[in-house]
Amino acid sequence: MPRPNASLTRIFLLLLVGLLAPLLWPGVLPNLWSTQGFSADHHHDWAPSLVLLHVGSDLLIGLAYTVIAGLLALMVSRNREHLPFDWVVLAFGLFIVACGLTHVMHVLVRIYPAYWLDGYLRAMTAIVSVATAAALPPLMPKVRAALQATAALQRKEQELQQALTRNVALLEMVQLSGQPGDVLATAEQVLLKFRDALAADWLGIAVQEGDQARLTRVWHSGRATGALTQTELPPVPRGTGLAWLAIEAQAPVYIADYAAHPRAHPMYVQEGLSAVALLPLFDATTGQTTVLIVSRVHAVGPWTAEEQQLFEAARVALLVAMERQHHLYRLETAALQDALTGLGNRRAFELDLKAEVASARRHGYAFGLMMMDLDGLKTVNDELGHDAGDQLLRLFGQGLRQQQRAEDRCYRLGGDEFAVLLPHSPPSAAAPCCAARSS
Repeated sequence: MPRPNASLTRIFLLLLVGLLAPLLWPGVLPNLWSTQGFSADHHHDWAPSLVLLHVGSDLLIGLAYTVIAGLLALMVSRNREHLPFDWVVLAFGLFIVACGLTHVMHVLVRIYPAYWLDGYLRAMTAIVSVATAAALPPLMPKVRAALQATAALQRKEQELQQALTRNVALLEMVQLSGQPGDVLATAEQVLLKFRDALAADWLGIAVQEGDQARLTRVWHSGRATGALTQTELPPVPRGTGLAWLAIEAQAPVYIADYAAHPRAHPMYVQEGLSAVALLPLFDATTGQTTVLIVSRVHAVGPWTAEEQQLFEAARVALLVAMERQHHLYRLETAALQDALTGLGNRRAFELDLKAEVASARRHGYAFGLMMMDLDGLKTVNDELGHDAGDQLLRLFGQGLRQQQRAEDRCYRLGGDEFAVLLPHSPPSAAAPCCAARSS
């Protein structure tokens, strides 16, 4: 872009040429202000309304041209550093001023017949007009390049905005996955973050239940119709449907054209389901897999690398959350379980006893509590060794658990002390029961 002083120099030279060149025309300079030989044309033979129409129009045009030129000059002065080809804009403003002067002269010569001055201004306007017109063609490639650069910048800005949206969504997904709570509920909240980040039309979850996958809709846009708007969808048997493809592969599955896939369901094809992404989440606690499903309607096309990266990051965050929850479950189980017998330990007994007392008082029922010692453990340890004593404790714990009802809970309190909680067992029924089980 030309330096500001270079632009002003060009405009000054153009103005100078426009002012001086017409004076070289024969007769212009000596007769510039002369009215000799001319008379004012008042157009007395015209209707007054027509004269007013011509005079008013010329004055308004001259005024408007002057205002436009002033605004262009103001715009250039305030935005010169960011405005390419500012001298052309100023030249155009100069051209507009010259055109405005010719319209003003139309009014002036009706009163004062300065036709030499009128001709001079017309010649100046012609010079400025030709110079401006001649300056435009060489600038066309540069203007086109500037417009293309602006368009590219807008596309880049849009891409950055989309990337920002995806990154914000990913951050929110990571924060959600770090919160305690049910993994399935967390997965649904994470799934909803894809709604805006990826312009999705249908979000759902497939939960593996044995040899079937239960499909549930989480959200849908206005583009989804028919079966896609139902909350509960028909279950998918093993070996069919895209959900099982993700479950079997235990890896994300990306489908660009759902209708063309051999496992496509005719019902969903009819509803216009197109691009589909499936993210499997294996739960080590249950041994089952949950699949997050993101779909678009009437928008066939591959998922971009950026979109797949977002899917992968969200899946990893959820898998880490599931592993953390599984680890916490193991820690909690270990904290309440006797490592030798697998029965509940003293801490578990105290917690369960407290809860059972509160429940019995609230609901008005009785429960039984059986306390026992394992006789002869010290003798076994002394004569056969602690390994034999440990084996005796394990066998006793196993037998104790097998002899109780499903709702009864067995504990090793420590050493050779054991306890059994018998819910809904009044003393009259618990005593014979305990005697029978102990025999």
